[in-house]
Amino acid sequence: MDNQLQNELIDFLGDYVTDHKKELIQEILANRTRYITVALEDIYQPQNASAVVRTCDCFGIQDIHIIENSNKYDLNPKVVQGASKWVDLIKYDCEGADNTKACIEDLRRKGYKIIATSPRKPSTSIHDLNLDQKIALMFGTELTGLSDDALSAADELVHIPMYGFTESFNLSVSAAICMSILSHQLRRSNVNWRLNEEEKATLQLKWFRKIVNKSEMLEAKFLENRDK
Repeated sequence: MDNQLQNELIDFLGDYVTDHKKELIQEILANRTRYITVALEDIYQPQNASAVVRTCDCFGIQDIHIIENSNKYDLNPKVVQGASKWVDLIKYDCEGADNTKACIEDLRRKGYKIIATSPRKPSTSIHDLNLDQKIALMFGTELTGLSDDALSAADELVHIPMYGFTESFNLSVSAAICMSILSHQLRRSNVNWRLNEEEKATLQLKWFRKIVNKSEMLEAKFLENRDK
């Protein structure tokens, strides 16, 4: 879709969105980022998958990469509370393929440094992670963590410092802690972490379509009249 048509659709559908909602969307877009992204490998518990999606939305992280090798990725609507409408889920689910490798290669093409979360040593404290490059945080299954393939392919391993007997946090808790720390550090840095204007416009139209009742029908009529 060209920029002119996209802007026309934003203006058209915007007439059906309240001023309060439009102001809220602009505020959220100003805080959205793709500088940090999250990749989930073989997550099988819907409540944890949903909690991570919800956390990403809360911290302004737009993209979540879903790797399906042995397990299908499902969401629990009671936990996700609609957050999946506002983020982008990018799935790697080709049957018989090495989806972990495909995801990592895709992330690297997009300029991301691959950061695997793991209690293994040597690893860097999440507090000390350098944000001089775009970051893709990888999380593994609830029981065994990331696969050996993911760990060996990562550019760096990070851990959350812990001071008790228990070896690890629950997946959703771990993801929330990491995102909280990095989001805070990113917003205090001089890094250009915000979306560009084209990305903002694309998301604004996408969100307007979700907000406006019967937006597909309204848009079809608009395009029909526009082409006359």
